[in-house]
Amino acid sequence: MEQVTPNLGQPPGPDARRDAVHIAVAPVVAAEAMPPGMHVTLDGEGHAIDPGLGKSIGIVDPFRKEWVDVGETFWLFLYPNTVTHIRHAWNHPAFRIKIPGVG
Repeated sequence: MEQVTPNLGQPPGPDARRDAVHIAVAPVVAAEAMPPGMHVTLDGEGHAIDPGLGKSIGIVDPFRKEWVDVGETFWLFLYPNTVTHIRHAWNHPAFRIKIPGVG
C-alpha cells in the first residue's frame, strides 16, 4: 500500500484520508500582541514579531482562544517541511541550539 502523507497548507487530494502528523513547536515570547494563527518570524532577541514583508517561519498557536499579549509566552508552530532535523528534539535555522550546562 502506498503511503499518502498530508501536505499541510495544501488542499487534500482525492486520495486523502485521515492521518496524524508531527509539527515542530517552540515556546517563544511575543514582542507584540498577536492573534491565534498569525504568521510570525523571530527578531534578533528570539521574540515573535510580525514579519512585515519579510519571511515568516511559522504561526501563533492556532488552537488558542485568545490573542497573545506582549511579553506572553506561546507555542510557535513551525511551518511543515522547514525543520532540518527531527527526533522530538529538532533544529531550525531561526533557533540557536542550547547545550545543557553551557550559558
